[in-house]
Amino acid sequence: MKTAVSTVSAEEIAKHPLMHLDYFMEWGAGAWRRLMAYALEHFLGTNLQGQHVLEIGSRYGRMTCLFALLGGKVIGVDLNKASLSVAQDEATKWKVTDRVAFIQGGENLSIFKDNSFDVVFSKSVLVVVPGLGHFLEEVNAKLKPGGKIVFLENAKGPWFLHVLRTFRHRKWDYTKASYFTPEEIGVVSGVFDDVTVRKHSFPPVVLILGHKRS
Repeated sequence: MKTAVSTVSAEEIAKHPLMHLDYFMEWGAGAWRRLMAYALEHFLGTNLQGQHVLEIGSRYGRMTCLFALLGGKVIGVDLNKASLSVAQDEATKWKVTDRVAFIQGGENLSIFKDNSFDVVFSKSVLVVVPGLGHFLEEVNAKLKPGGKIVFLENAKGPWFLHVLRTFRHRKWDYTKASYFTPEEIGVVSGVFDDVTVRKHSFPPVVLILGHKRS
């Protein structure tokens, strides 16, 4: 049973962070949380001790901090400088500043050495990345042998959802987003090995798991 974060001390949450997955995911309906819970339970595991994690599009840093609370050493990358400031405060709140670093950046991953990360995670980021195939090749290069990807993305869904997205996301041009279809999933499958896909119909969300191409 999940308890409201506001009624529990930070120390208690830090001991059992997965009981508060809704908080760490920042936004998204239950479908997003359930898919992420599946990824943790059946793919990543809940102990990331000694693993190096890259989060692309870290926003306010909550998922970055979750991975750190699970034992990982994590780098969060985001374009928005203001978001990174909030993310740094989040890391301080959870006392993981020694295991977390935030960097301002976007699709260019050349700042990282090849074979650097055990896990690369993103949530609702790939839908706005131009040149998806080229970018995913960069991600593959940054993974260590046997490294894992966890991508949570907005799927396309029925036409009327595009109308709803028009009103919900007025601050950005939703028409530039390539909501995931079998074509985008095929691009991911062409870059990584052992790709597994799980979908949720409404809201339309897709979870993609895979390994570095051998």
